[in-house]
Amino acid sequence: MGLISFSLWWMFFINGILQYTSLHNIISVGASLIETTTKANGSTCGVEQFRCNNGFCISNRWRCDQEKDCADGSDEAPTLCNQFCTPYQVKCKTGSQCIPRSWVCDGYPDCDDKSDEADCKTKTCSPDEYSCKSGEGECIPLAWMCDQSKDCSDGSDEASCNETCRSDEFTCGNGRCIQRRWACDHDDDCGDGSDERGCPPKVCNQHTEFKCKDGGCITKRWACDGEPDCLDGSDEESCSKNTTRTITPCLTHEFQCRDQITCLHHRWLCDGEKDCPNGDDELQQNCRNSTCRPDQFQCGDRSCIAGYLTCNGEADCADRSDELKCDITKITKCNLTTYFDCGGGQCILLSKVCDGRKDCPDAEDEPAKKCGVNECATNNGDCMHKCIDQPIGYRCECNSGYKLTNNNKTCVDINECENPAACSQICINEVGGYKCECEAGYMRDPRNHTRCKATEGHASLLLARRHDIRKIALDHMEMTSIVNNTKSATALDFVFRTGMIFWSDVSTMSIYKAPIDEGNDKTIVLKEHTVTSDGLAVDWIYNHIYFTDTHKCTIELTNFDGNMGKVLIEDGLDIPRSIALDPIEGWMYWSDWGASPRIERAGMDGSHRTTIINYDVKWPNGITLDLVRKRIYWVDGKLNVISSANYDGSQRRQILYSTEYLRHPFSITTFEDNIYWTDWDKQTVFKANKFNGKGVEAITALHQLQHPMVIHVYHPYRQPDGINHCQAVNGHCSHLCLPAPRINERSPRISCACPTGLKLMDDRLMCVEDSNFKSTLAPPQTRRRNSPKKSKTAKTQVPTNNSINNNDTYQTTTESGQTFATEVDKHPAGNATNAEGTIISPQTDTNYLAFVIIGSIAGFGLVTGVILWVVYRHCSRRPTSINFENPVYRKTTEDHFSLEKNNLPRMYPSTVDEESKEPLNDDSQDTACV
Repeated sequence: MGLISFSLWWMFFINGILQYTSLHNIISVGASLIETTTKANGSTCGVEQFRCNNGFCISNRWRCDQEKDCADGSDEAPTLCNQFCTPYQVKCKTGSQCIPRSWVCDGYPDCDDKSDEADCKTKTCSPDEYSCKSGEGECIPLAWMCDQSKDCSDGSDEASCNETCRSDEFTCGNGRCIQRRWACDHDDDCGDGSDERGCPPKVCNQHTEFKCKDGGCITKRWACDGEPDCLDGSDEESCSKNTTRTITPCLTHEFQCRDQITCLHHRWLCDGEKDCPNGDDELQQNCRNSTCRPDQFQCGDRSCIAGYLTCNGEADCADRSDELKCDITKITKCNLTTYFDCGGGQCILLSKVCDGRKDCPDAEDEPAKKCGVNECATNNGDCMHKCIDQPIGYRCECNSGYKLTNNNKTCVDINECENPAACSQICINEVGGYKCECEAGYMRDPRNHTRCKATEGHASLLLARRHDIRKIALDHMEMTSIVNNTKSATALDFVFRTGMIFWSDVSTMSIYKAPIDEGNDKTIVLKEHTVTSDGLAVDWIYNHIYFTDTHKCTIELTNFDGNMGKVLIEDGLDIPRSIALDPIEGWMYWSDWGASPRIERAGMDGSHRTTIINYDVKWPNGITLDLVRKRIYWVDGKLNVISSANYDGSQRRQILYSTEYLRHPFSITTFEDNIYWTDWDKQTVFKANKFNGKGVEAITALHQLQHPMVIHVYHPYRQPDGINHCQAVNGHCSHLCLPAPRINERSPRISCACPTGLKLMDDRLMCVEDSNFKSTLAPPQTRRRNSPKKSKTAKTQVPTNNSINNNDTYQTTTESGQTFATEVDKHPAGNATNAEGTIISPQTDTNYLAFVIIGSIAGFGLVTGVILWVVYRHCSRRPTSINFENPVYRKTTEDHFSLEKNNLPRMYPSTVDEESKEPLNDDSQDTACV
């Protein structure tokens, strides 16, 4: 009882203290509020506030910001602002303008009076800079010399450039340099045809080359391989049936163009648009019912409907083309600076207003008692900046850098940074203007201070051309070959840090790598007949290759040696094509040009998959990332457009539409302010401004012999440095350590994953054998939907996944060192895009015998275990003592230490958990691509 009384007394005591404290706080807060209000009314403001002349207080940072925040405008008084600038700013000589100190003597006047560039001393150029000959202290990076762009004001950086080619090169008539062996090879490499003039008859090496009927030479092993490599197809003539079988690249329901590469869906045949490179899909002999009666309307799919059904608000054509361009109303808006608006869209010249003649229908130009009145004479017409008197009425205008609001009198600052093309990289909006700055590693162009140029390195293009991979210099006219004698090189990427190039070959169905300066010494990363990749991207930070497989309909990755791979995405893919990576942010992007064309993104660990572009897209052939502006660019081969959007798909814009330069775009890349793309129809590489699509020009010769495939800009800034969070002990992962997507600041940086055939343990770090993985079965047959505008991807037979040759052995090695072998027999598919496999299974009696043996061993082990358990229980019991207390395990300090020591550390939560939840291969699910 005493204990209860003491507890009640203690509770009352604490409650009294709390009540007193709360009351005291309330009184204190109220007093402070009254005191603050009194100070404000008494014209006393806080330390971080500015006192207006009328006694009100505003934030101190609003003082002298060229906007009147005080009602009396005292915060912008000249006597105040002429002496006011922040410690990081300097004041212009006249007026109250302040600019950042870094803008002083930067070669561009920022003050209205240009005083920031008036007293600048002559700059001394550093050893990494070139001193222009103008004598005004102009300095440019050494990398800008002889880059075919005059950066000095006097052009001296381009005056003393050696334009001659090396001794081992051929000098073209237009000054371009090409490798000497390209002369007289039946291919216009110079662009002006000078390398193919006066050529003697071509002599092929009878031991290593095959001579085509047109005089060309190809590698002898390419003859009778089922693919026409000679321009006239003579390498596939006179071949025995046992030696070769012509492989058609198109499906039975597709139309094959004359180039024997491009395949079109039947819906695009005779649709009014030339989709084949030579337009043979629209030839009269290939089109039926191509015209309609005069009283009919022809739909986009060539079908005919009654003429009166057009523009009736309902779609009668299957493609809704009868309801397009139905807006027949035209609203005319008069230019009030030179015209007078009569109403109803009729405009007359201002000179006809108040001239005594009625020019408007209802004499609106001759109103009574309004002609000759100057409204601007009274209070400036209530205009904030300028008042412009007119014959009738007046109008307000704003100073440069401002715009009128909806009341047509008040002026507000124009945010020039809302225009994406205002600056190359960083745009800083100012009151009445704006300023452009550049990211680290870039400098403003002396000729145009809104543009940024890289301060180091010489950019070039890497171009796959089926039979070779070439390097095209962008700062001088030179083109060299870095990999020769490829069969059908398609996708490529590089690691600038190590000088290694990676590419896929869709004929050999392999992925290769080679030093970029010694490209002929190539190494197989993924062996032949295992992958058909149209898209490939290299993670230059975490050292992985990501690629799309158009026949398995997957997105996969492997390390640089090709011995540790994983299928990242295999569901919901139709025809994945191009792929691009941002390993710094941990995101990958890919295009799919199947039945539901779209562009998707996911984490580079396969998590957080989402669609970012799914409308107004048909053939997203190629994609690329602008790592500086955080935007994605893509080319659409059906819509003939280049578009861009933010990483999340927002702020989408069309950059260029052209039926001339974008007839059949295939790949795209970007650098600085330009975009570069390959086009199959023109068979060349184009470039244009990446903001507005202007300045289109050809980089290579038009109509080369081979289709230009994937293209990449080769420069260190295309692969900026980043932190490899897996570098320390492989991120504590037993096998694969992958970058996780940066969703917010608290997002995990890495994620552990397992190669195919293994799965993650509960600790999300270690990999063990996946019992659900069907290692003794070949992967299921894959199929491909309609593949528009394909390269030679579809011209080769696709063997079963992970099969090499007849009776080859596919091995899966687990962490414990166990190896499972599967024999796969490769059978020719009925269609080149289908893959079939036959399993060499044991006979039925062998299976029965194995079942009996395993069952016997399991039964014996079970009986033995039961006996041992009974003996253990009997021997451990104490018959002489009786314990009436429930046994409780008391964990000691040593036990706690042992438990913690045996618990594996967990550095980062993993976001890749598909392997532990679902089997990688489930026969019960439909494995065909959707």
